[in-house]
Amino acid sequence: MVRILCLGNELLADDAFGVLAAEEIGRRFPHLDVIFTSDSGLQLIDYLEGIEFLVVVDSIQTGKAPPGTVYVLRSSDITSVSGPSPHYIGLFETLRLARKLLLNVPEDIVILAVEVADCLTLGGKMHDKVKSAVSLVADVAGEVALQWKPAAPHQDEDSGDGLTRAIATVTARSGSDRLVVI
Repeated sequence: MVRILCLGNELLADDAFGVLAAEEIGRRFPHLDVIFTSDSGLQLIDYLEGIEFLVVVDSIQTGKAPPGTVYVLRSSDITSVSGPSPHYIGLFETLRLARKLLLNVPEDIVILAVEVADCLTLGGKMHDKVKSAVSLVADVAGEVALQWKPAAPHQDEDSGDGLTRAIATVTARSGSDRLVVI
């Protein structure tokens, strides 16, 4: 099973990106399993169990790119998470614990992280550039989910998640000036 999990907090300015992305993905790809949640930490286990492939949509604030920039990476590209999670226990810690408990959680994960300007202002307005990334993220998330298939052990690393094919499809339609593939 493939799932698109959109994270965020609809009360906090740009962190509400996840709910808008989930709505747009659901509208464009009604047959896909799309979930929005403001849950974090161990509460995420409920959304991870029994999933073969996961696409995560979340916000990130690095200050190294303009708001609305979309980072695309595989979880395998992240060797360690630097600094504490604002959620105390983040997605990677939750996945690590679930695997130690021998729970059936995905190994295959693609992350779409949108650079934001403000994730702290309660009731704040979403930055226009962040809001304008919703369509691009919906397109990438849907294409990645549609093109995923389980990888055979002898195939190259893109044979399973179809990430390269999905990015090529999306950039052919809408350009790649806001995508940063890691």
